[in-house]
Amino acid sequence: MEWFRMYGEFATDPKVQMMSEAMQRRLVMLFCLECSNGIETFHVTERETSIAFALRVTEEILAETKAVFLAKGFINDDWTLANWEKRQYVSDSSTARVRAHREKKKKEAEERETRMKRSSNAPEQNRTEQIQKEHTHTAQAKFSLHDDWEPNPTTFTAVLFRNGMANQTFEADQLLEFRSYWISRPDDLKTQAQWEHALAQQLKRQARTQQANGGIPNETGRRTAPSRTRNAHDILTDPDW
Repeated sequence: MEWFRMYGEFATDPKVQMMSEAMQRRLVMLFCLECSNGIETFHVTERETSIAFALRVTEEILAETKAVFLAKGFINDDWTLANWEKRQYVSDSSTARVRAHREKKKKEAEERETRMKRSSNAPEQNRTEQIQKEHTHTAQAKFSLHDDWEPNPTTFTAVLFRNGMANQTFEADQLLEFRSYWISRPDDLKTQAQWEHALAQQLKRQARTQQANGGIPNETGRRTAPSRTRNAHDILTDPDW
């Protein structure tokens, strides 16, 4: 399990405590993203969309959040965390994994470029067909679920719409529960689209069960169980807290 150093000064630092609780939660979520995979691993053209999905906020709210964090010196313009390496020890950081991820992506990019150069002398139609085949093969590849799997923000929105759940949102612990169930079944192989459909079906079943048990709507329109005591885990995983 990945972890990072959280300093006690978080509770007394004026830069942090003068922000709303929602802003403080988003800052902690950025720490978690950097620890688990590294914000640098999000492709630069999709980084903001991916972060907005992880924080469960709209792109407009994300833009406001970025402005605040930049002004306070928490992040750099590319969303990487300022002073992260200085405050985390090499022995317990994700630097090695981030470096390996970057090298893998670089190698994949070089291989794609080589394939494109080899086909540059072929007719335009042949090149187009080759690219389409590569994309089709990737989309149809089946795999067992793993700890880093997440639904694609763009395609999963369409999946929810097709399942009659256009306004459905979900908590981080629901995704963890989904992963935990299927990771224990490594022989079950599905494509990305099939995994997203399976997650949508689970969310739909949970919503129906909650409704049948007398859940009541909250401010976002989701139905929740009768009031309960909120613990620290609830605060860090509830996007509306």
